[in-house]
Amino acid sequence: MRHRRSPATSHPLLLLGAVLLLAGTAVLALLLVRGMTYRGAVAAAAELPSAVRTGIAGISEHGILGLMVMFGIAILHARRQGPPALARGLAAGAGVVLAYLASETIKVLVAELRPCRNFAVETITACPDAADWSWPSNHATISAAIAVAVAVMSARLAFGALPLAGLIALSRVLVGVHYPHDVLAGAVLGALVVLLVTRWGAPMVQRGLEASHRVPLLERTPAGRRPPGDHRGILERAQSARTYTRWRTGLLRSSSSLVPSTSRT
Repeated sequence: MRHRRSPATSHPLLLLGAVLLLAGTAVLALLLVRGMTYRGAVAAAAELPSAVRTGIAGISEHGILGLMVMFGIAILHARRQGPPALARGLAAGAGVVLAYLASETIKVLVAELRPCRNFAVETITACPDAADWSWPSNHATISAAIAVAVAVMSARLAFGALPLAGLIALSRVLVGVHYPHDVLAGAVLGALVVLLVTRWGAPMVQRGLEASHRVPLLERTPAGRRPPGDHRGILERAQSARTYTRWRTGLLRSSSSLVPSTSRT
């Protein structure tokens, strides 16, 4: 008898496949017109006011720090929610590291020169060394990976993390150090790796947390209070009351035995 896939299992896979197909098509389209799109973006950035160019350069270089702060806040939020949420957060964090390693490996294998090495253009920031390859963009990969990891843990923080990741990716093109298809490929890589690692890694992480006896430390219990369903405090108070009653009864008996009996004459 054949086993049919449930809709809950097949639909996400179909959606993921469709997204990958669209993203791959977009990367190929941008690859075909990479010179035109790159020169157009750099020329548009050169016309911007100096303060705006400085801001774009700041987002390009330091925007990831903001995403890291959001990730830390999201981890604390997941810790308060309990072991399942924390396991998803830790798995997503591992996905960020794996996405970066994958990006570095692909860069070395492809070895594509930076566009600022191929075209004589004026860039906002200095062009990286020739051995610092272009495709895919590490900044876009890490930014998208962290933003998706934040979204896995907190929907509220996702409204800030995802747009910031998009701005970082766009800024890498505007400052002149990447082609548009570099940042799009990096963003797709980072998001995909984090989603896959979280999907299949979170259950294993949760089992590891439970096996290492860390679950009681992760329960959301206010300081000085026991978890719900823990009646040890009531039993301890009852036992103390019985002990005090027995001690007092024994003391009264001992006192009465010390008083000499008198008889009426």
